[in-house]
Amino acid sequence: MKEFFYRPNNAWVGDVIPYFEDNEFKLFYLHGWRENYQEGLDRGWHLIGTNDFCNYREYGACKILGGTGHVLKVENTYHLFYCIFPEGKQLVCHATGTDLMNWTTIPEDTFSADNQIYEFSDWRDPFVFWNEEEGQYWMLLAAMAKGPSNRKGCVALLTSKDLKKWAYREPLYSPNIHVGAHECPDLFRIGEWWYLVYSNYTDRFATFYRMSRSLNGPWITPKVDTFDGRAFYAAKSVSDGQKRYLFGWNPTKNDDLFGWNPPKHPGKDYDTWDWGGNLVVHEIIQRPDGTLAVKVPDSVNAAFSVEQPFNVEGITGTWTSPDLDVLACESPYAFAGSLGLDDLPDRCRVSLEICFSEQTQGTGVMLRAGAGLDDAYYVTMEPQRNRVTFRGPIMQSEDGGKTFPYEVELERPIELQPDHYHELLIFIDGSICEIYINGDTAMSARMYDIERGKLGLFVSQGNAQFKRVKVETV
Repeated sequence: MKEFFYRPNNAWVGDVIPYFEDNEFKLFYLHGWRENYQEGLDRGWHLIGTNDFCNYREYGACKILGGTGHVLKVENTYHLFYCIFPEGKQLVCHATGTDLMNWTTIPEDTFSADNQIYEFSDWRDPFVFWNEEEGQYWMLLAAMAKGPSNRKGCVALLTSKDLKKWAYREPLYSPNIHVGAHECPDLFRIGEWWYLVYSNYTDRFATFYRMSRSLNGPWITPKVDTFDGRAFYAAKSVSDGQKRYLFGWNPTKNDDLFGWNPPKHPGKDYDTWDWGGNLVVHEIIQRPDGTLAVKVPDSVNAAFSVEQPFNVEGITGTWTSPDLDVLACESPYAFAGSLGLDDLPDRCRVSLEICFSEQTQGTGVMLRAGAGLDDAYYVTMEPQRNRVTFRGPIMQSEDGGKTFPYEVELERPIELQPDHYHELLIFIDGSICEIYINGDTAMSARMYDIERGKLGLFVSQGNAQFKRVKVETV
């Protein structure tokens, strides 16, 4: 069965370069062949198209061998900027075309960092747009600024009148936060706010954003400055003129690079994260204060509409049904759990609303749970810490406690108000797990080691109500 979250046959989706034209999202992406298990640039650019993020048309390879970049159209000509890595160098390249599949490279337009404002070491992922205020093109790049500290990651800035000759300017954003370059920069405006998006793999591994009322800054860091967690990366955005969407990848796990997966453990859940995986699309929404959030695209949500039977039995604790579509449990001093009678489908949406008391330590769902309740993937709302977490089965065991120097695998900050219902949407497609809370918080994950199991509900040291619990398929 072809995966719902797009991945090409026998390969994986790397960085996505989105473009919108003719009522279709044209998604260029770095195509990774599955057999080489590396980031080698032999993968090249491929193109797919979609108008619903559920069905994809494969256009094929685009004759561009290189790394992430940008596509824009000027009059009747398309311009494609990308990066190459000959003999360890990093260079920006330019190609043109009259359609989106056939490109003519312009070797004389290739250029490197200047080694005065920017280091030679990092010079990639160009993003180009017309700056109306200045009357010239701006190019943003993932780069390293010159400086005494190793925290030199920045978004470089260059300007041009003709898309051929570029002038080096001081970085658009250089906060001396990250040791690594600010990858896959993206820039857009909604209303009176400009938003700068970039990804980084040092200190914190995520796609970040900053906001400003001016392209000249200052660039403000919002309280929650990421769109998703560790399992969503290299995201770039595009608008269809009405809504803006963010395109990233949920990485696979095929190697245990650092030996963290316990030797006796046969599975893949605790292998290291790979480069590339499956395409994941979030819809960007702007809050009244200008900060950004993401939600599941309406078309993806609507695709799961065939309701499956869901009957539940209590395993521990006392479970009641005060209303027709409500399950409740009061367990202020202990863990209480219940299980559905049937295994979850391999591809499905789990939806429900959860309300909890003020002193509740944790509540949520178990995915692919077994009868003992430890062999499961836990999605937990933790009101005392204002976060939602994801834990796999090994974290419930002694092996997990001995192996990992951290408490949880994945977490997202979120304000969790007691005595209010919180919406939880979980999309499962094989090993992929996409979690949305309250329509403004996303957390991507992977589930490899347990392939079958039931949906469970739980509350730990508190009281909770679970309303309108549904399992639906495509």
